Amino acid sequence: MKLTYFNIRGLAETSRILLAIMGQDYEDFRYPLNIIDLASFNMEKTEFDAAKKDGKLLGSLNKVPFLEVDGTVIPQSKAIERYIASQGNMMGDSLLEYARIDSICECIRDFKDAYQRVRKSENKEEEMTKWFTETLPERLGLLELIVGRENNLFSVGNRLSLADIVIFVFITQFFDDKIRAMNATNNTTNIRNIVNNVSSNENLINWLNNRPETMM
Repeated sequence: MKLTYFNIRGLAETSRILLAIMGQDYEDFRYPLNIIDLASFNMEKTEFDAAKKDGKLLGSLNKVPFLEVDGTVIPQSKAIERYIASQGNMMGDSLLEYARIDSICECIRDFKDAYQRVRKSENKEEEMTKWFTETLPERLGLLELIVGRENNLFSVGNRLSLADIVIFVFITQFFDDKIRAMNATNNTTNIRNIVNNVSSNENLINWLNNRPETMM
């Protein structure tokens, strides 16, 4: 396997975390990215632009991330995550469990999209406070109704799944303000249990402690 992305966490980090938890060997190829101004997304990506110009990225529609497996290119971060999770036996034991896992991941995607709108709002500071103290706890409270069950450590079934990893990444990795993000789970016992359970994985701990230092 070869996973290609920029030298940031971003859209590839969930896949990297999945691969780390699985103990899967792969090539973690990263195009250099020089961040000039993050607010305006002004970034210099010379090697990526050259590869794009030379037609080396056509298999992924000139975008990253993409995963190469035995000569086949798989673009789109969510498709990559589902493929890796399937390889790691983390998509449930039936089509119904697969669908439940997938739906939880899509709920998290909706939460992320909502947060990005908050980040771009005119009254950003006020809206951020509302997000972490009202909106996020409310949304997690709804999600709590469909994940796991009391005193269980998993979102779906009785073992680790992609849904657990996606929840963990969302709460602990996605936000700059990680303390307020974790505090938003104070009233969602199932979600907090899932996050803590994933956090205890030794392969994950090793990855988080040793992954490349990046600006984002």
